[in-house]
Formats: sequence, structure tokens, C-alpha cells
Amino acid sequence: MLGSRDVAIRVGVYGREHKSAFFRENPIMKIPVFRQFLAVAFAMLFWIGVTDGVGGQQASDQISESNLQNAALIQAAVDRLLEIQEPDGAWPYEGVYRVNRKIPLGYRIGGTAIVCAALLDAPLADRTNADHAIRRAVELVLIELEHPLMKPSRENTYDVRVWGHIYALDLFVRIHSSERFPDLNTATSPWIDRLVAGLVEQEIDGGGWNYANRRRHAPFVTAPALQALALTKEYGAKVPDELFDRGASALNSSRSSNGAFAYSGATSSSGRNERLPGSIARNVVCETTLWLLGDGDSTRLQLAIDAFHEHWEELEKRRKKTGTHEPPYGVAPYYFYYGHRYLAQAIALLPADKQMAEYDRFEQVLLQTKDEDNTWNDRVFQRSRAFGTAMSVLALSRQHVPLPSAKAVR
Repeated sequence: MLGSRDVAIRVGVYGREHKSAFFRENPIMKIPVFRQFLAVAFAMLFWIGVTDGVGGQQASDQISESNLQNAALIQAAVDRLLEIQEPDGAWPYEGVYRVNRKIPLGYRIGGTAIVCAALLDAPLADRTNADHAIRRAVELVLIELEHPLMKPSRENTYDVRVWGHIYALDLFVRIHSSERFPDLNTATSPWIDRLVAGLVEQEIDGGGWNYANRRRHAPFVTAPALQALALTKEYGAKVPDELFDRGASALNSSRSSNGAFAYSGATSSSGRNERLPGSIARNVVCETTLWLLGDGDSTRLQLAIDAFHEHWEELEKRRKKTGTHEPPYGVAPYYFYYGHRYLAQAIALLPADKQMAEYDRFEQVLLQTKDEDNTWNDRVFQRSRAFGTAMSVLALSRQHVPLPSAKAVR
């Protein structure tokens, strides 16, 4: 008799090998309600199997209404992402910054790559439409990466191209690791080495990355860059070890004695303390990244999670508001779903017996801000709902989203 994990694996294999022919050809699938029900049911089987394998019997016993709800939430959110993909294949992130009065290429590429990553690892029963959308998006990203404005730059100015480089690298490595897109591998493979080289070139002196200037690193840029590079090294590509050493050192230098991380630069040498309510999104991504680099601490990780919940209202006050780093804590709206995505990552690193309670606490705050159209948006711009929704899907997908191993970089 098959256990839940065996059933999930066979369901997953069937979907990959047969490209969900049942969903395409069976007349009953034309009934929207039945299609949604079956999609959620298959997703639940897959979810149970993965969780059973990751967390053992205890985690399996706790699979309940919460995960069923998440499967439905993910499916509904993915449906909306597919609907709002733009005609050229993009899901551009939109903020106040413009280049020649247009959304900069770094925002277009980075935003599109983040949505693709969410679609790539979301626990879906029928992957046909999602994979088609990923292919369209990757084709566009490949074209836009060739633009002169995406050439690596060391100019000391505000320039978001490095944001596009980071998340394009993360996406391409995940695509290769998934083994679902052999048709894309030939085109994206050369870009993995090129993007690594670009990040090497754009590293701030002393370690880390920033898109606001080249005077000092920004932890909220450095952390995802290091994660993308760690995944790349684990995949087998060449990444200089010194990047991780300098990056970890830069992150550690930005932590205040109260656990808060500076918006940019070091606090350890200056003796100044960052104000904790303004740092909670940075805290979870930085402590998670240090853990993944083999330089983490379980107490600091838990403190970052607790601080996120304690000061969550300060993030919420800035959601969907105009302006960026407003007083009293300098919280920008774009930290909101960025923070939730990396909070879920931090929870995934906790001991198994603590994860379910923390996921429940996380979901309670995330679901408070879901819009009626099954999207999440932290900006006043309509296009940015793709970013917020993708970050939320990545967070809700939990164990399905791969994390780099510390063994890869140490």
C-alpha cells in the first residue's frame, strides 16, 4: 500500500511525464468548480508527501486545514499571476524610480524573475499554463539582459540593474535544477557564469552589494545576492569563496547590539544602534542568509522572527502608502512582502517541532493583507501586485522552495 509520500511522488511524476493530459482532455475539467477542487486535492497530496519527507511523522500528523487552505490560496494567486502577465511576457516591478521616464530594466527583469521563481516551485497539480508563462518570461529576460543598460556597472550612482542580475541568476539556477525546462537550458546556461561575473564586478569594496551607491553595502541587497550565489555554487558553477567570506563579514558588521540591521553600512564599528522597528524585514533575511552560509545562530534567528511579529504594525503602517523611507523608522513600503517571504525562509530553518506554530503565526499576519482579487500588493502601483503576490506565494509554498546548503559554501 502506498504511503502519502509515495502517492505524492507518483502524482508529481505523472504530472511531469504526461504534462497533465487529464486536465487538458477530460470534458469534466471544463467545469471551473470541479477543476479548482481537483487542483487543490492534488496539491494537498503533493504537500503531504513533501512535508512527510521533510518533517517526519510529527509534521505529517499536523497536516490539516491550514495546508488545505494554503493549497487553495496558492492556486488562486497563481491564476491571478497568469492573468496579469503582460503581453511581452513580463511582470515588471513598479516603484517611484524611472529611467528615461520608464520602469528601469533592473525592475523589469528582477520583478519578472521573482514571479517565475514563485511559479516554478508552487505546488500545482496542473503545471501546463504556469510553465508556458515561465518560458515566455525567460525568453524576454534573456533579451533584456543583453541591453546596454544591464551591463555590469561600478558607477557610484543610484542604479537598480544589480537587482535584476541577482534575481535573474537565482531563477536560471532554479530552472536548471528543476530539470523541467531542457529547452531553456541552452540559452540560460551561459548567463549563469556571466551573471556571477557581473556580481563579482559589482561587489562593493569590503564585501556586499548596493544599488543606491557604491560607498557601502546594503544588507537587504547583499543577503539575496549571497543566497543566489550559494545556490549557484551548489548547482556546480564556479563562485569565488571570497565573495561569501566578505559578504558574511559585511552582514555581521551591519548588525546592531539590539539585533537590528542597518539600512546600509556598518554599525559595529560606529557604536550606533539601528532602531529595531525599522529593521524587521532586514533582520529575517540577514539572519537566514548567515545561517545558510554556515555563520548563523539559532538564538538570533528566533529573535529576528519574534521581532518581526512584535513590530509588524510598523510595516503595515507603510503598506500601500506614498513615499519611501518615511519617519519615524524609515520603513519603505517595498519591505512588506519582501519581509514576509524571508520570514517564511527563516521559519524553515527552525527545528521541526517549532515550525508549525511559527507558520501559523506567519499566516495570520500574511492573510490579513490579501486583496479581494487574490493578490497581495504593498505599493500604490497596480503593477507591483505581481511582486507582492509572488513573494507571498514563495512564502506560502514553504518546503517546496529550495534553500542553498551551508555545505556548498563552507
